[in-house]
Amino acid sequence: MGIAVYFTMYDSYRDFKTDVGTIKKTAWLELFNRGYITNLSDEDIRYIYQKRCYRQCHGDAAMITAILSPAGWFQIVERMRIQEGVKITGLEADVIIKYLEDTYPTVQSKYSYEVRKKTHHAVWRNDMGHNDIYTDVIYATPEYLASIGAERLIDEYDLEHYHVFILSFNVHEGEVAVMNLDKVAFLDFSKGRAPTTPPWNLRFQTADKHHYEGVIRFRKKGKSVINSQTKRMELVLVGIGGVGERLFEWDLPIKYPEGLAATR
Repeated sequence: MGIAVYFTMYDSYRDFKTDVGTIKKTAWLELFNRGYITNLSDEDIRYIYQKRCYRQCHGDAAMITAILSPAGWFQIVERMRIQEGVKITGLEADVIIKYLEDTYPTVQSKYSYEVRKKTHHAVWRNDMGHNDIYTDVIYATPEYLASIGAERLIDEYDLEHYHVFILSFNVHEGEVAVMNLDKVAFLDFSKGRAPTTPPWNLRFQTADKHHYEGVIRFRKKGKSVINSQTKRMELVLVGIGGVGERLFEWDLPIKYPEGLAATR
């Protein structure tokens, strides 16, 4: 009797079949996230992307025309997970990032996904958003740039003579004003606090002014000397979005994954 009542809730067999399919996919996704399913077909990968990511924030047009930092889709997906609270598991994030890299490629790298992922996490820092301004910071080391296939930036940023950081500022509503980063950024380490070496560089600003990205640098010689004895450094951003100080720390030396060749 109960089964008969259950079936009367459907207007057609097609509706019933759709619901059964949804239940199966939900169960499959749960098994995947628990580690019971490891081999994914192209259809499986596309399902995870569409379920968790596609059109949750932007559609195809935005994906194709996206201006990405050197970190590419790593930074975008991780920011959505950590800062924006989008419900994506770590396993799902790996699949989504790989899908985006294959579908909307940015740079070509000779290194595996795992090496690039671990290198990214070694140099990337972020805050949880203060006054609706979210900040991502990349310590742009030669090893990091090599890992993502952007070796050309090693000379462009003159990493032999400067410590370089790539800063991204994001809001979801309203606009984020571009400010003079040379006036708000400082590098703290065991010997004190060092100012930037001007000029900072605006890498891009989106048309809707939700995002902008800049590059700052600190001269290696002189006051901002960081050597083999330095155990920690801290990038300090003062007054952004009315916040006293935003702090981003790195333990030194940076620990890179095995498989990443030494660069210079």
